[in-house]
Amino acid sequence: MIKTKYLIYLAFISAFAFASSFTAKNNKDETNVFFKIDTLASNLTVPWQITFLPDRTMLFTERPGQVRLYRNGKLKEKPILSVNDIKAETKTGLLGMVIHPAFNKNHFIYIAHNYGKNNRLWLRVVRYEFKNDTLIHPKTLIEQIPAARNHTGCRLIFGPDQKLYISTGDADQPILAQDLKTYNGKILRINDDGSIPADNPFVKNDTAHKEIWSYGHRNPQGLTFEPVSKQFYATEHGPTGGDEVNIIEKGANYGWPVIHHQESKAGMKTPFLEYTPSIGPSEATFYKGNTFPQSKNNLLIACLRDESVLRIEMDKGKVLKQEVLLKKQYGRIRSIVVGPDGYLYISTSNFDMPESKGERPYDMILRLRPSTTKNNQIAQTITSNNKTTTTAGPAMMFKQLCASCHGDKLQGSATVYSLVGGKFKHGADKQSIINNISNGIIDKGMPAWNGAISKKDIESLADYMLRVKNE
Repeated sequence: MIKTKYLIYLAFISAFAFASSFTAKNNKDETNVFFKIDTLASNLTVPWQITFLPDRTMLFTERPGQVRLYRNGKLKEKPILSVNDIKAETKTGLLGMVIHPAFNKNHFIYIAHNYGKNNRLWLRVVRYEFKNDTLIHPKTLIEQIPAARNHTGCRLIFGPDQKLYISTGDADQPILAQDLKTYNGKILRINDDGSIPADNPFVKNDTAHKEIWSYGHRNPQGLTFEPVSKQFYATEHGPTGGDEVNIIEKGANYGWPVIHHQESKAGMKTPFLEYTPSIGPSEATFYKGNTFPQSKNNLLIACLRDESVLRIEMDKGKVLKQEVLLKKQYGRIRSIVVGPDGYLYISTSNFDMPESKGERPYDMILRLRPSTTKNNQIAQTITSNNKTTTTAGPAMMFKQLCASCHGDKLQGSATVYSLVGGKFKHGADKQSIINNISNGIIDKGMPAWNGAISKKDIESLADYMLRVKNE
């Protein structure tokens, strides 16, 4: 029997910032929403993706390499699949999963996972057949997608066109997002058997991967289609802030790393919505159920860094209101789906080094259902600012591209050592710093900026770091 662990009154928090600052005030006029929250499973390790079979059986992935089954109020102890060649390091492992739209006929389930080969990290997508509570007959649809310990994607979704869409990260090499000869920093589109649709935008381009649907992405982790208009939305992690919600168009370039935040350039798409400070957007879904009528057709986004769920109310593509659920209640939230019962199901992502402490109890699958009971939880309204423009000098460039790890004054973070006073482990002279910025230290999670930003900008960043280290 499922134990109801929490009875929480959530008065939504409204309107995230589109730009770099915001103000809080009391929220007395918002519609109150009440939830009961059931803990369905606990002591998990980064349940990355939740999905439901037509018979209401829940499946979810755990990043170390297991697919788990939950049915009739019980979690099956033994995984229905353990991926043998999984490579689970930092952000890599078993990631996205989706069932085929015609699952009742073919029983196909698709998963994405990282693997190692020739001392490198890669990403692949595999189709399985679900039979007798096991996954059998694996067929690899696409593989050898370069990966890294950061920025590896990978969300899977079938569109209204019955095609499979796959998100990939830039693998800590930002320039790859603009390179049509690589799979990185892209949203890919393939047929359900791995073949390439004839109407893909680059299918006749001999210098491009024909699976590419859109490009110029940094690390898209949420893919969803609006149920009425069928418009395609994606969430994406920004560099330091600059998190995005994009409307995805066929063949479009979303700018990374040439533009980010609210920057613009001809031939590139500025985000539909942008969030600074970072919210860490993960999975996204439109609410299609009837259990929460106030959320009908709202866009819901699981947030990692902001430890919340973001609700966006829109009308014909125009944002009317933005609100926050579960703020700082359960930690980092990775997956969010609407169950066949109309309830919301979320997974936490707290064993998520280096962002979290990795302490037990690890992660949970939670169910949100309506309640009429109240208690007192402080509500907060956040008012948004207009778009801001900034001068792209080295200080701003460092803030946008480097400060999330190194701190705005080189002071470091809980997981990255301080550079104050010239404590550079990989060389403290100007040329060494230039080399490190250019080539990155990929195995440590530092991206390579060579080609992504100009040599002049790299040199300016090095000068800035040398100047700041002794301040």
